[in-house]
Amino acid sequence: MTPLRRQIKLVSETKGLTIKQIVNLCECSRSHFYKVLDGQRTPSESLQIKLMDVLEINEEEFSALLQANRAVEQKKVSPNSNHFSAFRLSTILNKLKPETLPNYAVWLVSLICLTTLPYYFYAYISDNKNEKIELKTGFATKFIKDVTIPDGSPIPINTRFTKTWRVQNIGTVPWKEKHLKRMTPQDPNLCYSLDSIPLPTVESGEIIDISVEFTTPKYPGTCRTDWKMVDAHENLTFPEKQGLYSIVHVVEEKI
Repeated sequence: MTPLRRQIKLVSETKGLTIKQIVNLCECSRSHFYKVLDGQRTPSESLQIKLMDVLEINEEEFSALLQANRAVEQKKVSPNSNHFSAFRLSTILNKLKPETLPNYAVWLVSLICLTTLPYYFYAYISDNKNEKIELKTGFATKFIKDVTIPDGSPIPINTRFTKTWRVQNIGTVPWKEKHLKRMTPQDPNLCYSLDSIPLPTVESGEIIDISVEFTTPKYPGTCRTDWKMVDAHENLTFPEKQGLYSIVHVVEEKI
């Protein structure tokens, strides 16, 4: 596991975020995201900024992670690291009769294709599924940032707070008669809020702030709620996309 992938895994575990949610925060495809984590690609400036924000590190620390990533990747492809595998393959090929080599080569290439094609096919489908849905419906959205209460913020028990997200309508049609619906069931151990928040009409290209008022429970713990946009009949506007979410750490009041 590369150092950058290890850090992302740590953030996922400590903040209660899934890898899919982190990918959505970085606004890139899953395949590109993993290639950056594995040192196979250099992140763009915008992706680097988003990764630094997710990891909560500065530019110098991020550069050190990238250098460590490159060292791991170079070690993987170095001749010494693959010496044993190359030796084994050479031994097998030497034992084969010359007339069997063409058939063996065809078999080997076929095996490689069968084992790798499903992965790339799945990645292609996953990366393009949302885009096709958005092109067909005209609805598309972009999460910009948390305006208030960043994920992981400590909030005392029995406390009201307002979470605000900033999003943009990047589709070709306006959002009319939309609501932000709470997808997380109400529970005494979770933050309380209204189940639905009405949204104003949002024209194509317009940026808005969406706010929800919460009340933390009377016991400490981690409180997460998920939200998605629905129409007047409660049909999901973006069924395949990760919705908005709030994650706070509910703590005892200071004495």
